[in-house]
Amino acid sequence: HYAKYLDITDDCKVEFKLNHNKVLQDSKLDGLKGYIINDTTLSHKDIIEHYQNLWHIEKAFRISKTDLQIRPIHHRLETRIKAHILICFVAYAIYKEFEVKTRDLKKEYQISYKILRDLIKHVFAIKLDDGEIFPMKLSKIQQRFYDALHS
Repeated sequence: HYAKYLDITDDCKVEFKLNHNKVLQDSKLDGLKGYIINDTTLSHKDIIEHYQNLWHIEKAFRISKTDLQIRPIHHRLETRIKAHILICFVAYAIYKEFEVKTRDLKKEYQISYKILRDLIKHVFAIKLDDGEIFPMKLSKIQQRFYDALHS
């Protein structure tokens, strides 16, 4: 990053000289943040609001890559790639619904979603002929989360 403040000569001799005018011009922008956009119809307020919500998108990708383990994609046909992405999107939508329904209990028990996922992995159930599912003996915390999901 420091190279933008240097003057480099074109002859064969390597020589660097600090350009004080470039430093002064750059210092005028200290404390300012710029945004590059491709939608010129947005207002300044909308641009800043969209940028501030960018962390939601970054969090979604992080969850998709780690918790949902959507990568790597070993498909080469377009239909299979689209199907894989659709499955990943549906998995993320289910994850978000799970997160919304269990938010209060998660705070109450002060556990991470990773630990909660491990608790759920150890829930076993019996499916009857009529399609009804009955969870087998649940721990107290498992029962609370099960009830929250079915409310």
